Amino acid sequence: MIGDRWTVLIIRDAFLGRTTFGEFRDHTGAPRSTLVNRLDKLVFNGILYKNPYNYTPLRFEYRLTDKGRALYPWALLIWDWDRKWADTAEDQLPQRIYHKGCDSWMRPVAACAHCKEPLALRDIGHSVNHDYTAPTANTRSKRLTRARSNRGGAPADKSLWHVTDVIADRWTPQILAACFFGIGRYDDFRRKLGIATNILSDRLKQLVETGILVRNSYQESPPRYRYELTEKGEALYPITLALQQWVLEWIPQANTLPIHLKHTPCGKTLTTAVVCNVCSEPLKAHEVRFVFRDDKSRDNIK
Repeated sequence: MIGDRWTVLIIRDAFLGRTTFGEFRDHTGAPRSTLVNRLDKLVFNGILYKNPYNYTPLRFEYRLTDKGRALYPWALLIWDWDRKWADTAEDQLPQRIYHKGCDSWMRPVAACAHCKEPLALRDIGHSVNHDYTAPTANTRSKRLTRARSNRGGAPADKSLWHVTDVIADRWTPQILAACFFGIGRYDDFRRKLGIATNILSDRLKQLVETGILVRNSYQESPPRYRYELTEKGEALYPITLALQQWVLEWIPQANTLPIHLKHTPCGKTLTTAVVCNVCSEPLKAHEVRFVFRDDKSRDNIK
């Protein structure tokens, strides 16, 4: 539903209050045909809805549904990761977030919904769910090729481009998921994921170049390497957990997982909440205000 660059950037724009086709086109830089396809897909999957705002000629605006708004915690974590790890800060990206609930400047944190402690990769245990049955794929969905080579025109807003290079792709998140479960050798990636060797080599190279993974030698003759997550790579884990929580709550055919996750410090089955790092309360869109570099604040989600 949301696994490519253009879709993530459309969702970014929707959360920033952009609603029209022209605004999405200008701020994402997506080619017209691509933008039409992605907007139709988001409407079909119930993340956006079309609202007529002009009848002669007929014009629509695109607004978030409840299902789309529920991606807000995930979007906040993407913002936080990009703000910390992107090489350059863009003027369009909010620089600070204010939480009206506790009257504080804050950062979003992925936490255990039971004990409110921040989530870290080392604190999550897992076991296999032997009753799991894979859901039937959406027959309308099409396999998406990497969008890096087809960025369209020059966008007005380049914020979140770095994080979308990492997460907005069919295969890269699967490689990262394998890393989260301790897989690190090339042959193991290929066997576990069923990924073509040329694609696997390309994605691993990109993840090393962007500082998500580091390649360490474990055998000299013949040379063999193991790929390990860096601090920057581990920081993507909470984003993955937030998206997983959204899937469990909003995708009926995927209301179970092939694995059970447990927060080992409190012993509870993992439920992820994105909370304010000051008051530990779950973040709601109407209680959050973005502050931009020019010091002009915008309340989120008009």
